Amino acid sequence: MRALQLVTDCEGPLVLNDHAFELCRDFLKPDGARFFRQVSRYDDYLANLVKKPDYRAGDILKRILPFLKAFGLSNAKMLDYSLKTIQLMPGAAAAYKFLHKQGFPIFALSTGYRQFAEAVGSKLGFAKDRIFSTDLDLDGYSLAKGEAEELRRLKEEIAAAPEMELPPEAASLNDLPVELQEAIGQLDRIFWELIPAMDIGRIYQEVNPLGGEEKARALGDSLAQTGLALKDTIYVGDGLTDVQSFKAVAAEGGLGISFNGDRDAVEAAEVIVVADNAWSIALLACICHLWGKDGVLEVANKGTQSLVLPEAVIEPLMRGLHGHNFSLYAASTMNRDQVVPESAAMRAKLRGQAIAAFG
Repeated sequence: MRALQLVTDCEGPLVLNDHAFELCRDFLKPDGARFFRQVSRYDDYLANLVKKPDYRAGDILKRILPFLKAFGLSNAKMLDYSLKTIQLMPGAAAAYKFLHKQGFPIFALSTGYRQFAEAVGSKLGFAKDRIFSTDLDLDGYSLAKGEAEELRRLKEEIAAAPEMELPPEAASLNDLPVELQEAIGQLDRIFWELIPAMDIGRIYQEVNPLGGEEKARALGDSLAQTGLALKDTIYVGDGLTDVQSFKAVAAEGGLGISFNGDRDAVEAAEVIVVADNAWSIALLACICHLWGKDGVLEVANKGTQSLVLPEAVIEPLMRGLHGHNFSLYAASTMNRDQVVPESAAMRAKLRGQAIAAFG
């Protein structure tokens, strides 16, 4: 069998949750969901529209932290909430139990907070040293009463601001409606002037979300643990923070798989999976383990039945896949206008429209 290392994103491929959204929704009441949606779209504006220097996709995870602290979140509450609210991808518990027995190393890379990533890992049998995520110690930050009150007021201001809906054709701030430009000005002032001037503002310098570049570096760190190389790697992701890892793996001959990905993931991966069950990844990992990347591409391109797997492997795979939806595409031959909407629709079906929209 070929050398193989499986590295997977957490939210999307392993769980249905968007942990940061759910924390805001449930702890920043009222209007916590709208608050997160506003900040998420502001994050998109900074990262994708104006391409603010040194601003990275995923930085929303540190932008929301002062507000969560102001509403009483602690390390213990976050861990307790994580354990109680995990929603595993259908089939994930059995599929990863099966995969752990196949003899190749498996890692999870999560942009999310470590409390949540390790809670997911504990459900799926991942060793802690094989989980890379955003380190966070909320208890290490004090918050004065006056700052907490101001943050609660600012949270209401953000939630009440005009809807942060960015027109797809916009190429600059000036392309946006005046009302939206004014809302962005509000958020600029809050996130780049008011909060940095607070004592709690140091959290913005000290928390480093595992975004796109950091995920790619963590991918390298995972390989340092095993002595394998990018050419021996399957990387599974579903969004913008996975794009740099997809590119790094592809450049060295490894395999990138979009699992119910958004447009960014579908366009960056070499193989696209649209499925309602985690056993689809188990099947592709086993094909790659035995037949290499070329075997996976052959199946994606031709749907061939000629690749034989051992009976002890194929039997649990077929049981896991039975009765479930599973479509497989090769990026080189797919119809992107068909596959992107199909992948988005499955993403929304499984995770809900609110979470699926965040990418």
